Amino acid sequence: MQVADNMMRLWPGRLWMLLGGTAIMVASVLTGNAIQEDLAALGVDAYTGQNGLVGWLTFMFFAFGFPLGLAVSALGAFPRTGDAPTTLLRRCVFLICVVTMGVLVPFIFGREPSSTFFGVGGYAILGLVVAAVWLWGHYRAQLSHGKRMAADLQGAGYLCFAMGAWNLCGVGGMPSFAIDPKRMLALGSHGFAVGQMKAVMVLLLLGWLFTVLGYRKALQSN
Repeated sequence: MQVADNMMRLWPGRLWMLLGGTAIMVASVLTGNAIQEDLAALGVDAYTGQNGLVGWLTFMFFAFGFPLGLAVSALGAFPRTGDAPTTLLRRCVFLICVVTMGVLVPFIFGREPSSTFFGVGGYAILGLVVAAVWLWGHYRAQLSHGKRMAADLQGAGYLCFAMGAWNLCGVGGMPSFAIDPKRMLALGSHGFAVGQMKAVMVLLLLGWLFTVLGYRKALQSN
C-alpha cells in the first residue's frame, strides 16, 4: 500500500513516462516473439534484406525497444524533487549511453573474439564483486535490526547476479565456447551451454525478485 502511495505522489507527467516506458518494453518483447521464427530461419541480414525498411525498423525496435523503454521508465521513476537541469541532463546522457551500449561497445572494441577484452572485464567484475560484498557487510552492520532484512534481501539479489555473471562467462568461454561455434560443436558442449543458460535465467529471475523484495521491505521499514 505504501509503495502505491509513493507511486501516486509522482509528478503526473513522469508517471505517464513510467507507464509509457513499460508499454514500450512489452511491445518490444511481443515484437521479438512475432519475428522469432523468421529470424531463426533467415538470420538478421537476410530478414532485413527481404523485408526492406519495414523489416529493418521492426528488428531495430525489437533490439532497442526494451532498453529504450527501460530508460524512459527510469526517468519517470524519479520524483519531482526540484533537481537542477544539469542533473536531468546527466541522467539523460547516461541512459542514452546505456540504451546504445549494444552498438557502442562493438563499435569501440570490434566484433572479433578477444581474450584480453573478456579477461580484463572478468577480473574487473571479480574485484567489484569483492568490493560490493565488503561494503555491503559494513553497510548492513550500521543498520538497525528492523532494517537488516531489507539489506539481506538486496544482498541475496546481488549474489544471484554475481553467480549469473559467472555462468555467463562459462557459456561464452570455457567450457561451453558459445562464441566459438565450431569449437563448441567439435567438443560437444552445446548441451552444457544450454544448461548453463537455464541456470543464468533462474539466477537472474531470483536476483531481480530479491532486489524487488529488498526495496519493498526497505520502504515498509521507512
